[in-house]
Amino acid sequence: MHRVILSMGGLEITSWGVLLVIAFIIGIWLAERRAEKYEVPKSIIPDISLIIVIASVVGGRLFYILENLGYYAKYPGEIFKVWNGGLIFYGGVGLSILSGIIFLKKKKISIFRTMDVVAPSVALGLGFARIGCFLNGCCFGKPTNLPWGVIFPPDSPPSWVIDTPIHLHPTQLYSSLAGFCMFFILLFIEKRVNNYQKRIGAAGCLWWIFLIMYSVWRFSVDFLRYYENEAYLIGKFTHNQILSILILLFSVGMLLKNEFSKRHT
Repeated sequence: MHRVILSMGGLEITSWGVLLVIAFIIGIWLAERRAEKYEVPKSIIPDISLIIVIASVVGGRLFYILENLGYYAKYPGEIFKVWNGGLIFYGGVGLSILSGIIFLKKKKISIFRTMDVVAPSVALGLGFARIGCFLNGCCFGKPTNLPWGVIFPPDSPPSWVIDTPIHLHPTQLYSSLAGFCMFFILLFIEKRVNNYQKRIGAAGCLWWIFLIMYSVWRFSVDFLRYYENEAYLIGKFTHNQILSILILLFSVGMLLKNEFSKRHT
């Protein structure tokens, strides 16, 4: 763990913040290169990227606070310290989608085609951002005896809730690897499809495939990730797992709907 990269007076540049910036820069660059293929104006990518950046941070932070109400009730001054890490992917994506839809409707640009453009960027960004989470110490896992278990330093987020330093699952790195894998899977699927509209289905399919992969992954990794008691809604299932199931079902439904529409056009 290496939370602070550079400290100058009262200003700190954190590894989490740097990785988040890298994720967005690479994501924007990739989306601009892919836009023309999907008949999306390249000129709108920087604008919608800025909207996504702001919405993802606000939405992700809001969900993280709701997930950790116990901690933030004790330390309300930490709520706005987003530079210390702490974003929920679903919260960020949810508000980003809503904000993006409003923007694209005003510009009269295809929403689903744009989603297909950014799908690999989101997966790649997830890979980089989770490395930042690991360096920051947030989003850590439960105790483990596996040889790759990690002991985080005393001043890191795990020490706020776990008294004795013990080996924990590096769930941040698991998720980072998953993000990179999803990125390459999406590119592989796209490469195998010579004619996007005729072979893979209607616009939006690549995005639904990404959400299917992510929701399955998030449901699985949450069994290894540490949560406080209020994060569990039904038995041993977290609210993120319940949301993952709903998103999985919805995404599969949309993918099947696109396939049905393709076969009847």
